Amino acid sequence: MSTNPDSNPTNSTGPLTLTYYGHSAFQWQTEAGFKVLTDPYRNRSDRYWFTRQFPDVECDLGLITHAHFDHDAAERLPEGASLIRIPGEFANRDMQIRGVQDIHSGRSGLQGFVNIMFRLETGGISFLHLGDNRADWPGDVTRAIGEIDVLLVTVDDSNHLLQPEEVDSLIERLSPKIVVPMHYQIPGLMADDTGLEPPESWIATQPRVKRLVGESATFSAQELPSQTEVWVFQPSPASFTSPALERPDNL
Repeated sequence: MSTNPDSNPTNSTGPLTLTYYGHSAFQWQTEAGFKVLTDPYRNRSDRYWFTRQFPDVECDLGLITHAHFDHDAAERLPEGASLIRIPGEFANRDMQIRGVQDIHSGRSGLQGFVNIMFRLETGGISFLHLGDNRADWPGDVTRAIGEIDVLLVTVDDSNHLLQPEEVDSLIERLSPKIVVPMHYQIPGLMADDTGLEPPESWIATQPRVKRLVGESATFSAQELPSQTEVWVFQPSPASFTSPALERPDNL
């Protein structure tokens, strides 16, 4: 993989496909067939959040935004896949990626815990995967991110990471065409005591909401909405049929 963005320019004209695997895990597949996976999840010996193992997902490249258990199951990447978990500029085939370093939201952020937001561009469309970033980042981070079309943002009604007004402020600041909620409670995939909740109260405040019937959507630069829409994905069936994970006796 080249680290020089000029050596492999983004010359695809789309379309591309985005697939949701639950929590903060998404797979991009570009027109050229390049597959990128973000933030596969796992449990920890003292934290039982997921009732199923992260499924087998094809990818050429894995991106991990930060070193928390619900984002960093690098061992679930297929053999031969590359992995990026640092800031910088990267390019391969018809995909350009920019990792922008900032800090985690909430208490972890107060302790200086690093989070990498990933900006992915292909087919004339730019995406920003927030990871678990804070909302009030400084101006140099905003400039590094640049303009985006699709924002993947953490939102749930427990306000686990961001307050609703912080999510709204990000939308106002970045002006995305599409907003995709992530990092919320998913019945059947997650334990009942994660502390997370669905994002329904926040979604109810949004003027334009599109609930997808499945786990994937195809994007085209020519077909982006003229006004910001919230797109709610359904997690992939593969996430619900992967091997079950038993809760440890001590949890």
